[in-house]
Amino acid sequence: MARPRNKKNKDLPANLYRGEGKTWRYRHPVTGKFTNFGNDKNNAINAARKLNDLLIPRTDLVGKVIGTISFAKFADDYLENKRRKDGRPIASNSKRMYKFNIERLKDRWPNIGIDEITLLMVNQLLDDFPPSTGKSCRSLLNEIFDLAISKGLREDNPARATITKHTTKQRKRHTLEGLKKVRDMCDPWLQNAIDISMLTTQRRIDILNLKWTDIYDGYLHVAQEKTTDDPEDDFEILEGAGYIRIKIDAELQKVLERCKADNLVSPFIIRKIPDKRGRRNKTPKEHWTQIHPTHLSNKFKYAVVKSQAYPTYTAKQLPTFHEIRALSIFLHKKAGRSAQALAGHTTPAMTDKYASGHEIIWNDVDVGIKLPFA
Repeated sequence: MARPRNKKNKDLPANLYRGEGKTWRYRHPVTGKFTNFGNDKNNAINAARKLNDLLIPRTDLVGKVIGTISFAKFADDYLENKRRKDGRPIASNSKRMYKFNIERLKDRWPNIGIDEITLLMVNQLLDDFPPSTGKSCRSLLNEIFDLAISKGLREDNPARATITKHTTKQRKRHTLEGLKKVRDMCDPWLQNAIDISMLTTQRRIDILNLKWTDIYDGYLHVAQEKTTDDPEDDFEILEGAGYIRIKIDAELQKVLERCKADNLVSPFIIRKIPDKRGRRNKTPKEHWTQIHPTHLSNKFKYAVVKSQAYPTYTAKQLPTFHEIRALSIFLHKKAGRSAQALAGHTTPAMTDKYASGHEIIWNDVDVGIKLPFA
């Protein structure tokens, strides 16, 4: 409970305080920041009353009867029931991304009702985030507030009234020469992952999920896990799963044979003996040889730095493993091959991806290029 005002301040509205000398200052009811209001008491009082009307969250009479639902609880319920457009549960990778951003929002509004959040509060929150984070949080808030409106808990969506911040991508693309230098610094398992990425244009998570049982009838079958917007991916799937069946040609077969050279007994095509530190990793694994996506990214980043393949780039400009996808798509197009089906992009045919009986429709594609690595 706030400390009671002394007698000489009884006529002041909430959050207005005496400053030094004859000045007045206003305390923001949400952020706690003070703003100088000058020497005029009447102007300070009027301004404080107007600001209190705008900034102080107030629960309506209905909320007092049924009980206000906190933003934190509502956001948790939203995530628990989040589904893809086809009604299926969202991918685990996507759920982790949503949860990470929801925890950020809950930290800012831990005890505020879903109906008490104002446009100004949303703007101040988004302003405190970097543009890329603000953009993803704004999109998330749009969905949460739209759901709250549909439940009768709000009448408006304050996130939709905010302006989207445009981000400037700092990370550079791989060059063929640069990637060759990086690859030379990598362990065999990571070289294999790079080669499969170059030949198939698949994402990191899909490459690490590949199993030997995905190979049959002369094809490598890829059920792409990433099914939601990816801010790092210029070639993203907009909705639904991409089911890609890649014909195994001589070039891809060479890489698959190299993957077997370690003689590890593993269901995964890309695998390795875990490091000693990696054995303490508490992340659940399907098999002890399975590689965590973060581990791949860290090892690749180390190779990029060690190889000095891009000496003029800053740390934020250094291309990641994900950028191999862009180089691969460029090479496929340069070779006169259509990369759209291979990459798993949404097409009119993909919108009807399940035939009667929910049968998966596989898109048959060829690799179409040879590895540029000598």
